Amino acid sequence: MKRLPIGVSNFENMRRKDYYYVDKTLLIKDAYELDGEIKLITRPRRFGKTLNMDMIKEFYSIDGKDLFDGLKIMNEKEFASEHFHQYPVVFVSFKTIKQTNWKDAKRALKKLLYRILIDYVEDSSSILKIYETDDTTYEDALLDLTAFLYKRYEKKVILLIDEYDVPIEAAYTYQHKDPDYYEEMVSFMRNLLTASLKDNPYLEFAILTGVYRVAKESIFSGLNNVATYTILSKALQTYYGFLEDEVYEMLKYYGLKSDIDAVRDWYNGYVFGGVEGIYNPWSVIYYVHSRIVGNSTEEALQPYWINTSSNDIIIKQIESNPFLQEELDKLLSKEELIVPIDPFLSLREIDENPSGVWTLLASAGYLNAIQTSMDRYKVFIPNKEIEKFYKTRVMRWIEKKTKFMMYELITSLDEAIVKGRVDRFARLLERYLSSSLSYFDIGYDDSERVYKAFVLGMLSLGTNGYFVETEVESGYGRVDVAIYPKERRYGKYALVMELKRADSEDEIEKVAKEALDQIEEKRYREKYEKLGYKVIPIGIAFCGKRIVVKLEK
Repeated sequence: MKRLPIGVSNFENMRRKDYYYVDKTLLIKDAYELDGEIKLITRPRRFGKTLNMDMIKEFYSIDGKDLFDGLKIMNEKEFASEHFHQYPVVFVSFKTIKQTNWKDAKRALKKLLYRILIDYVEDSSSILKIYETDDTTYEDALLDLTAFLYKRYEKKVILLIDEYDVPIEAAYTYQHKDPDYYEEMVSFMRNLLTASLKDNPYLEFAILTGVYRVAKESIFSGLNNVATYTILSKALQTYYGFLEDEVYEMLKYYGLKSDIDAVRDWYNGYVFGGVEGIYNPWSVIYYVHSRIVGNSTEEALQPYWINTSSNDIIIKQIESNPFLQEELDKLLSKEELIVPIDPFLSLREIDENPSGVWTLLASAGYLNAIQTSMDRYKVFIPNKEIEKFYKTRVMRWIEKKTKFMMYELITSLDEAIVKGRVDRFARLLERYLSSSLSYFDIGYDDSERVYKAFVLGMLSLGTNGYFVETEVESGYGRVDVAIYPKERRYGKYALVMELKRADSEDEIEKVAKEALDQIEEKRYREKYEKLGYKVIPIGIAFCGKRIVVKLEK
């Protein structure tokens, strides 16, 4: 049985060590035939970009190895005979440039570029001596390298740049720690790419990959020869991620074909360039691994991609954009939104244009986007793995957001029980419930129980000096929720609450009034008045996620 390629992004290892390989080699020909001398391909992280780039390197490289026997690209005989092992190829990946400040990032960039020079020009010490003594020369490193290889082989060079946007994303994420970081990084990468890609006479063609088409006004401002192929483009749609038949064949090979429905629910659902039904390859591979080592289907269904993907920039946007709360609520309720998306939006523009977050989420694989008009797209959550991420992150966001609200609520509760001033408490209770319950899945049949449990849990957090009761007999029925001081010296008021579900939002005000009236009609005051407290009745009505709190006039 073939080994599973967990975390394998080296094509030679994939082929030599007999890993299970999903053949994506026709990408080599299709990418070559696309318009543009410089091609930028953007896809979410861990969807096969680095492995595909290494595959392209091995195919074209003069020094390439015999790794393609039996693969689809070799059936394209005319193309293979013209291009197979015919070019000097430079492959550079910026995936490790994630430092938190410009000083460390600059050092790492220089070290990375110097190592690449050593790999290719170790027999020519003259070029290396220049780099050892001159910092500014590093921005010309890739240009100089293509010139050196062109002279050595008398053939134009193919330049492959993987994860070009990682340094820029890191600079954007950590610019609060180092205010100059973003501008310095953008400047360095602009100069490096412009030097190597614009009017380079030694270049056959270049391919860049990343997640985002970032900093359009800076990184590519000097380049007019870049053709961009994003997740919205109708090109190369099937080469990043697994297709339905590819996943089924993998599951079948490992004796797991009956798992296809569960795997589809969790890891399928991505849409690239209008092609639907694309699976997350990282998560599928880890799922299969979990199953073949003995875990059950339920145990193996985990958010593998979310837990390992670099999502700092996504989390930053979710936690810093208040307008997202209502929209994420709708998405988690399986609604589809129509939003503006600009595939060429820069990271810096997102700070100035909050709606740009939709572009970010779609590019990174956290939402699907299907075009409905020139600049409008229908967006929706792809699968259960991404849904799990949103629920986890949003609940953490709510915890932070409502911490102060809870403090206000408890303070207003003290004021209500000690002084009978209940208006502020009622207003804050309504707001707190609406906000905090916004992301719960509340079924129609059990929603009253869910609301009552939440109210009780919330009240119990800050009420050490009070009794909190539910379903206690009083008068002619049972009180839903009551709260009153354990001793009279802590206050003289008791709050008695009745909760009711409305069948529609149109009736919610009426039902809240009915809840208030029921406290009087069934004499729920009786027990607490006998204990010597003044009772303040509170009627609470809800429909889905809308809440109305009513008080006596």
